[in-house]
Parts: sequence; structure tokens; C-alpha cells
Amino acid sequence: MEANQNKNILDRINESISQSVTFKLISIGILILLLLIPKSMINDLILEREQRMHETVSEITNMWSGSQTVAGPVLTVPYKIYYESEDKKSLTEAIREATFLPDELDIRSTVVPEERYRGIFKVIVYKTQLRLTGKFSKPDFTAWGIEDKDIMWHKAVLNIGISDLRGIEQQVELSFQNSKLPFQPGTIQTRLFDSGIHLTLFDDSESFYANQFNIEIPLKGSEELYFLPLGKNTEVTMTSSWADPGFVGAFPTKDSEISKDGFTATWKVLHFNRNYPQSWIDSKYYIDDSELGDNPFAVTANEQYAQKGRGTNIANSRFGVKLIVAADHYQKSMRTSKYSILIISLSFLIFFLIEVTQKYRIHAFQYILIGLTLLVFYTLLLSISEHLGFNPAYWISCLSVTVLISLYSKSVLGNRKMAVWLAGSLTAIYGFIFVIIQLETYALLVGSIGLFFILGLTMYITRKIKWNKTGNQN
Repeated sequence: MEANQNKNILDRINESISQSVTFKLISIGILILLLLIPKSMINDLILEREQRMHETVSEITNMWSGSQTVAGPVLTVPYKIYYESEDKKSLTEAIREATFLPDELDIRSTVVPEERYRGIFKVIVYKTQLRLTGKFSKPDFTAWGIEDKDIMWHKAVLNIGISDLRGIEQQVELSFQNSKLPFQPGTIQTRLFDSGIHLTLFDDSESFYANQFNIEIPLKGSEELYFLPLGKNTEVTMTSSWADPGFVGAFPTKDSEISKDGFTATWKVLHFNRNYPQSWIDSKYYIDDSELGDNPFAVTANEQYAQKGRGTNIANSRFGVKLIVAADHYQKSMRTSKYSILIISLSFLIFFLIEVTQKYRIHAFQYILIGLTLLVFYTLLLSISEHLGFNPAYWISCLSVTVLISLYSKSVLGNRKMAVWLAGSLTAIYGFIFVIIQLETYALLVGSIGLFFILGLTMYITRKIKWNKTGNQN
């Protein structure tokens, strides 16, 4: 009788222990979900700091000059057409315009970067001396059936699109033979772009077509410099002392060399490589960079073509360089934050296994303190990375959090070896996440394999635990 009573008591104790373990697991799960609330607040903080950086960049570039897109030169020649009046008794005269692109266009650019600071934020601005050389053939209207008498040669205009005219630092002149003609602000007689400079050729048009032109433009801008391949053969050569360029746009460089002292890059583009001809007499071609995200050209005249999809956006053929600043710590901090639930879960799993296998008792309040410490890692990472960059900030934050949790665990568990083992485990977890963050192409593959091995290791450690009986090892 007494033996049966003792057995019943042991069964109740074992059931109580099993229920206690189950309750602890449920409590830990609820705690992890609750910790996602402050984690979302940290995500908002990261986005807020990134937005503040963009606002600062915008403030500096507005005072200096924005990113620049240089398009041209483009020749516009007006001509007359005639059509019957409404009463069909007379002819009405109207002026139209034909657009011609250069046969040869060679652009040389020397970019001199400057660093501008506003608080902790850095923006790269630049000055560049552009030299545009090339040649136009005399426009041929015969294919369109336009007679020479109707062509207004004396009103031929040379236009150059420049996205931000605040960047022009001095007078721009056209040089050919022994002549120098000054450009004027604004573009006229063209629907191709609205922002730029122009020059009316007047009586110099014949000599202009017979000779090579030379245009020098001292220009300043911020972060980005783009060109459009408007020549039948376009070659752009760019040199700079900036050692971290990003070559972007529709065409890759033909040759490039990057060193700690700067870079040299060359692009060569044929007219066959782009989706617009050398000349046209309608306005189905336009430049509108708003769909590219920069909006240096605001072309209201051709919005109807862009909206209805009837035209070809010449801006899609642009190419150039970005003077990159290593300010991707916000993106990396956000990516790291997305793994917070994994870090918290694995850390809590380690403490839970210590409870089960080593017969320690860790209070729910102690789990809360550990969870909050793990979240402080992200605020440390964000704040330190703004000053030192992502990689140093990551390991400083990792070391700080790991040391704090390990010292706290030593006091709670009273076991130095266990605290050292915890420190090694946390370091391994943070190291695993760091590797995933650095890998972009293989991040999913490496992360999946890593989680597979972590799950397998957990199964191996807990393989002899009788969860439904004692919660202890055999």
C-alpha cells in the first residue's frame, strides 16, 4: 500500500516537472514574441537615421549642385511647312524643327572629388572640366522631301542638355577654326530637353559643318555624373582621384583601371547600340530622367509621349559613374535586425538547454534581461556604425553584449566554465549572422545550411532527454 502511494507521488512529481518544462517553453515563446515589439521600434530608428542621412545629402547637394547628366551637343534646324487653310483657298505656313546628332563625339572629363560634412554625415561633391569635341555633317533634308528654300539655316541652334545649370562655373564657348561663340542659358527650338544651354549659329553654320567643334564646360555636381551617347560614334574618357567608383548605366566601360590613387575609365558606344536614330523631324524622342529616379530633366513638352508610351526615352541610354561613399551600414544594420528573432531564439535555446541538462533554474525575469541585452546589440550597432562603419561596429557590439551576458550568467549560474561556454556559443551565433550579412548571392544557401546544422546539433544534444517523464537525461 505504501509502495503504491510512493509510486503515485513520484508520478505526480514527474508529471509536474514535465508540465513545468512545457510551461517554460511556452513562456519563452511568448517572451520572444513580446521582444519583437521593441525590435520593430529599432527598425523604425534605423529607417529614421537613414532618412536623416538622405535629407542631409539633399541639403548639401541643393547648396552645391545635384547629380549631373550631360546630353549633347544636339543640332536643331527649323524649317517651314505649308498646309491648306480651312477654306482651302490659301496655304498656311508653320514652323517645324528637325533634330540632328553629331557624327563624332569625344568627351574627356577630369573629375576632382571633394568631401563635404554635415554633422556625422558625409557627401561627395565634385568639380569636372568637360571637353566635348566632334563634328556634325551638314543636315540632309532630302529624305523628308523638304526643299532647301524652306530650311531656315540662319536659325540653326546648338543645344546642350545639362541637368543642373547651377553647376556651370563660368562662360561656356564653342570653338571651331579661329572662332569662339558664347553659349546662352536655356534651350530653344527643341523638345528634347528643357534644362541646358544653347547657341544660335547664324551665318557661321556652313563653316561649323566643315570643321571640328570644341566645347569646354567647367561643371560641378554631386555624387553622380552621366553622359548620353548622342554621337554616331561616342567615346567618353573619365579620370579621377576617387578610389571607389561605381560604373553604372546602360553601357559598361570598355576599359577601366581602379587603384588607391583613383580611376580611369573609357566608354565607346556606336549608334547601333541605342534605340534612336541620328536625326528626326518629330518629337517622339525625349529625355525624362524622372523614371530613373533622379529627375534632372523636367520635360513637360513630351510628357504625353512618356505617359502614353508612344515615345523613346533617350535617358535610358545614359551611362556614367557614381562616386560611392561606403554608407551602406544602414542597409546592413536593417538586414542584421531581420535576423534578431533568430539570434534571440538561439540564445534562449542555449539557456533553456542549460536548465534542462544541467539542472539549473533560470527565472523568467532573467530571460527578459538577457533578451533586452540582445536587443541593445542593434542600437549599439547602429550608433557605432555611423562613426566607424559596419564591420568594426558589429564586432564591438558583439563583444560588448557577449561579455555582459557571460558575466551575468556567471553570477546567475555560479559556474565559470558554463559562462565561458555561453560566451563561445554567442560569439559563434553572431559570427554566423555576420557571414550571412556579408554574403549577398549565397546568403540564403549559407543560412539554410547553417540552420540545418544548428537544428541537427540541438537534436543530438537533446536526444536522450525524456520530455514526457522527468525532463532529465537517462
